[in-house]
Amino acid sequence: MQNFKTIYAPILKLAIPIMFIQLCQASLGLVDTIIAGQFHYQGLAGVGLGSNIWTPIVILFTGILYALIPKFSAAASNQDVEQIHTLLKQGRKNANLLALIGFIAVQGFAFSCPLFIDDAQVAAITKQYLHFIAFGLPGLIHMVLYRFLSEGNSELQPVVLTGVTLLLVNTFLNYVFVNGLFNFPQLGGAGCGLATALSIYIALLMIQFLTTRSLPSVFTAKPAIFKNEDCKALLLEGLPVGIALVLEVLALTALAFFASKLGTKVIAAHQVAISIAMVVFMIPVALSSAVTIRVAHCQGLQKPLITMKTGLAALKLASVYGLFMSGMIFLFSHHIVGLFSQDTEVIAIISGLVVYIAVFQLVDSVQIVAAGILRGLEEFIKPLIAVLFTYWVVVIPLSYLVGVKGWWVDQPSIETIWMLLSLGLTMAALVLGVQAYLQLSERLKAPSADPEQVG
Repeated sequence: MQNFKTIYAPILKLAIPIMFIQLCQASLGLVDTIIAGQFHYQGLAGVGLGSNIWTPIVILFTGILYALIPKFSAAASNQDVEQIHTLLKQGRKNANLLALIGFIAVQGFAFSCPLFIDDAQVAAITKQYLHFIAFGLPGLIHMVLYRFLSEGNSELQPVVLTGVTLLLVNTFLNYVFVNGLFNFPQLGGAGCGLATALSIYIALLMIQFLTTRSLPSVFTAKPAIFKNEDCKALLLEGLPVGIALVLEVLALTALAFFASKLGTKVIAAHQVAISIAMVVFMIPVALSSAVTIRVAHCQGLQKPLITMKTGLAALKLASVYGLFMSGMIFLFSHHIVGLFSQDTEVIAIISGLVVYIAVFQLVDSVQIVAAGILRGLEEFIKPLIAVLFTYWVVVIPLSYLVGVKGWWVDQPSIETIWMLLSLGLTMAALVLGVQAYLQLSERLKAPSADPEQVG
């Protein structure tokens, strides 16, 4: 019981609100996939490929803006509302720049879709979907800015309420535009893009209103004068975070385009598998963020025994969660697959991937939490090297050569790609788990450490 109060409870207190926020955000892509898939498998494929293009861009920009959170938090702890307002203005200026870059990039990808998507119908759906998304991207980037402002000031209510509203509005508008209800034209899969863009701006207005109401002193404070160099420094500070976050997503994007070489229905099945995996993955992501904060906090207080117990507790939580979700996916795979598509061939392909999706949950949970422990110990390079090696040296080359080109196998298949992905993640989980344990042990054995400091 004492361990729960001092070790597990603080982790869960941080993790549970973040889990809720992450699940709402991840569910946007899931809703697009479900509704597009129910309409037609070509819409599912088009939306899936489009999501794999714009999601890495948003994750990169989110990582760049992430550098604001500790700065907001530090200023809030000192009740320096002028500094918070100054950081907000700098963040807005950077968000404007990122919004422009993102808009141009997504529109460029939209126009080039016919060049790299073999199926003409799927290419057309992806192109129209991305055109809509490009117009929503500036709103999404500014929404992330206000989210980080709220989180940095420990005001999670605006973020939670906005997340729920965004999910509900997006679901409703998706259903309307995809199916052509209330005299709107039937847009099919492309309607998901329009629904997402409109939902984002509704959510942006909401989070602006709620944040202004919850932090009134910030918005009435007089900001300090700052130079363009200050904004540039803030961008450069966040860039490594964005690159680290986007590497894994880009790898999954590459795997999606490998799947496109195996046929339209394979694309659809692969996208369903990724959508399931990414939503389930949001819980370990939240747990990883929480353990990073807790480990760093305990390190700062020079309590190595509590630090080690916290890290090991988080790994146990990740393992239990991964095992539980693996079992749920095995037990309810047929019901889950039926939500995404009624096409018997697509369902059959996904059913063949279930074992790999289940393995994915366990090893991915462990590796992301282990990476969170290392970041809490200010070990940023090891997780980055593990991701680079696992995906870009092992999984991506072998997936192309074996899964697409058919080297060393009788026939190329999406099952081979997922098998290699699961093996690569298992390797990353082992490496990062061992590294996290060794780093925690080193700090416990350090001459300056006082193991008795457990309170």
